Amino acid sequence: MDVDKARGPGTGSNSKKIALPFSDTPIMNRNKEMRKKTGSRRSSLGMRGRRASSLIDSGHSAIPHREVDSAEFYKHIEAEGPSEPRRMKQLMTWCGERALAKKPKLGSLNSNAVLGARAIQDQLLKDFSVKSEFSDWFAREDIPRPPAIVKPNPRNIEHDEKIVRLEERIKRLKAEKKQWQSLKNKLPPELPPLFPPSAPENGSSSGQQQSQQPPQLPDPSLLDAEEAQMLEFITESTGKLSLLKPQTQARLQALQSTLEFKVDRLADGVHKVEQRMAAAGRQADQVLALSAERLRERDERERTSAGTRDMPVMEVLRSLGRILPEGGG
Repeated sequence: MDVDKARGPGTGSNSKKIALPFSDTPIMNRNKEMRKKTGSRRSSLGMRGRRASSLIDSGHSAIPHREVDSAEFYKHIEAEGPSEPRRMKQLMTWCGERALAKKPKLGSLNSNAVLGARAIQDQLLKDFSVKSEFSDWFAREDIPRPPAIVKPNPRNIEHDEKIVRLEERIKRLKAEKKQWQSLKNKLPPELPPLFPPSAPENGSSSGQQQSQQPPQLPDPSLLDAEEAQMLEFITESTGKLSLLKPQTQARLQALQSTLEFKVDRLADGVHKVEQRMAAAGRQADQVLALSAERLRERDERERTSAGTRDMPVMEVLRSLGRILPEGGG
């Protein structure tokens, strides 16, 4: 390699040759040997500072800084170093130390009680740090679990209630069926109809006698309360209907006797209204025609008096425009 050095104006240049090494330096050789042993390059991650929890084995508590929140203590515990019980012990120790109350000032109120409570808390923290059974859940006693309480399905409860109601209904229906069957057995073999049809006018005397006989009703004492009430309602309704028929006929006859007269009066009233409407229309037409004629005559009279009867309207307006001063005054 030639290196030219300028020594000022007017001076010549001297060339110097520097020999470069063709072999590795000692440091490069050392690095190669180290890579042969480890198989990879040296990492600088292992040279960083250790976590605070790595000092547990050396007997140091290593409390995190006050600005570190207690919810983030787990981030400051090394994950690959101690076992899980030891990490739990360290976490509980840190939380307990953070929860300790401050020492009261000398001579303050209740300072002795606060110091006594703090001494108890310190002793508990020491027990946590010394005794492993306080934080080792792997060595805990296996407590038998209480038997599981099996609750019935609400749908099954609802179905059971429906089954009970349906069974009661079936029993009641069976009892009613037995009562009806007992009543059927007590009835005579042939029972006349409850409401026999009326006999024709040219019928025999025997048919008239049968139609005149009142129908035989069942004994209410043999029926239930509801059935007896139904029978009473039917008998009362038949009596009321028999009384209602002549009243209805009399009312219809009274309405029919006056219906024709009322219809005639209605037709007469409608005819009179139509005639009055027609007369009013004719009168209105005459009044309007007469008013139009009077207006036309008054217009002709005014135009004749003004001398503009035969002049067109535009000519009259032009004349007025020439007569009137500017500004419309």
